[in-house]
Amino acid sequence: MTDLSLNPPQSILVFRIGQLGDTIVALPAMWAVRKQFPDAKLTLLSDRHPDKRYVLGADLLRGAGLFDAFESYVVDKSARGKITKPFQMLKLLWRLRRGNFDTLVYLAPSTRTSAQVERDRSFFTKVGIRHFVGTRGFAELPQKIPGQPLGATPSESDLILLRVAADGIAVPEVRKKYFDLGLGDADESEIAEWLKKLSPDGGRKWIGIGPGSKMAAKRWPEERFRDVVATLIERFDVWPVTFGGAEDAVLGNRLHSAWKRGYNAAGKLSLRGSALALRHCVFLLTNDTGTMHLGAAASVPCVALFSAREWPGMWFPSGEKHWIFRSKIECEGCSLVECIERKNECLQRITTAQVLSACQTMLAENPLEIPFCADTSRPT
Repeated sequence: MTDLSLNPPQSILVFRIGQLGDTIVALPAMWAVRKQFPDAKLTLLSDRHPDKRYVLGADLLRGAGLFDAFESYVVDKSARGKITKPFQMLKLLWRLRRGNFDTLVYLAPSTRTSAQVERDRSFFTKVGIRHFVGTRGFAELPQKIPGQPLGATPSESDLILLRVAADGIAVPEVRKKYFDLGLGDADESEIAEWLKKLSPDGGRKWIGIGPGSKMAAKRWPEERFRDVVATLIERFDVWPVTFGGAEDAVLGNRLHSAWKRGYNAAGKLSLRGSALALRHCVFLLTNDTGTMHLGAAASVPCVALFSAREWPGMWFPSGEKHWIFRSKIECEGCSLVECIERKNECLQRITTAQVLSACQTMLAENPLEIPFCADTSRPT
């Protein structure tokens, strides 16, 4: 391992792929690198899916004061994409070589296999990079044992921090992780312009709603969102604000038509504008989505509804005062994108009454600090 304190890097390439949530959970590691090497040029390399409505890291972080430049490469899983992939990777190789990067900060997902890590390391070596941070120390994730609950893991954010710390990067304590998005005047102006076109909220408390997800296997039933929020409106006179991408706008319209109040911000605000609007919310009721991580990064307490498709803990929202619902079920750890056979049974087990109770707790004067809740409305 190179001692970076003796030979500080001048040009760092930070590799992080994935969507909105993937980018947000890696923020503490990104900021740790920026703070340790304030004079280095930092460039973020992420994947781009032109045929899908996925979020680019640059969409969120441009203007945050974290990166100096952004690079991306195309992921195309079509037949044509498979044919052109070698050519596209060669173009990326030569483009990155022109960047003269001396160090790679490897923030690949914790699920990366050793073969994938070695493949990536070989590619970045060909780019001309000689110093690597984060390619070692991948945690061994719990294996599924029939008849037993799936083992819990630290959060993806903490797993990444452990890897970069092993290579000499000073990382923050768990409770002091830094998720700053560098929100500023431009983001404030966006919110002000958006609100000018809408009816006034009457001074009511905002509650955020994140009812969508690109994965069908992560969606709690729409009618349960509708019923929970309708009861909260009746009992607490709250003002619901729906968040998400453009693909969630129609869903938001249906819900607001039933509630007869609130704002549908899905697809209307930028990611940074959404983060600022989320700060106005008392809490966020949400599926396991990028919206949830955006809310957590904005220090908004979440009532988060998880499927059992992945390890408990890995993708829980960072921070405190969250209610997290996740069922224990014999098929957990399935990694399904769509659950056809069991029709999202793990999410179906989370009842309207349980979620309503958690939301009412959030609206109390002094919400309880509740780290986890599974198949029950009581904290475990």
